Amino acid sequence: MKTFAICAVAGGLSFVLMGYQMGLFGDGPVLQDETSIPQEELKPVKRAKFPQDLAPAARALPVPGAAVFDPNAKTFQIVILKTNGAVYEDWQERLNEGWAAESVEKTQLAIVLGVPRESYVDTMHYRGAPPIKRYRNELEVSVIEAKTGKVRANRLFVNVPRPIRQVETWARTKIGQPVAFRTVYNWAVSSARADFPEVSNPDPIVTVAE
Repeated sequence: MKTFAICAVAGGLSFVLMGYQMGLFGDGPVLQDETSIPQEELKPVKRAKFPQDLAPAARALPVPGAAVFDPNAKTFQIVILKTNGAVYEDWQERLNEGWAAESVEKTQLAIVLGVPRESYVDTMHYRGAPPIKRYRNELEVSVIEAKTGKVRANRLFVNVPRPIRQVETWARTKIGQPVAFRTVYNWAVSSARADFPEVSNPDPIVTVAE
């Protein structure tokens, strides 16, 4: 009789333990499917939008998804921006093949162009011919590491009008041109290849323009 009771108790405990494991008595252990993935991991990775997501670089703010700047690279993928963050299409289209950025993830540098300034210098009058006016043009340019937002270089470019010649063409009425793309591009690339050497109180880069 005593042996029967012990067996009955042992059997009852086994039943209760089995019931808990199967979830018959309240919350039992939950067996998680090894293939299940948290919902947040199922969301598609959001791809950065080009060029919109590079706009912060125009304000010297970091773009974490951009590429790391490597001064030893053969080429640097560049985006040319206005101060409002929009791409300056006219210059962006002139970048050499392999230098024009086409995605945020590959962009290393942002060249940010300030507002061009043109100022009147003087007027040359001719007898029996239209006068010729001369203008000075200025453009401030910054080069930003897209990923970090660090300002690596800043320079003022100045185009001064050439002197009036003794003989000018009849059609010419103005001397002085906006700062050229090639002038800024060559400066930015040569500076990048030298890893942007520090220059205290840099002088403007002056060009004599037609």
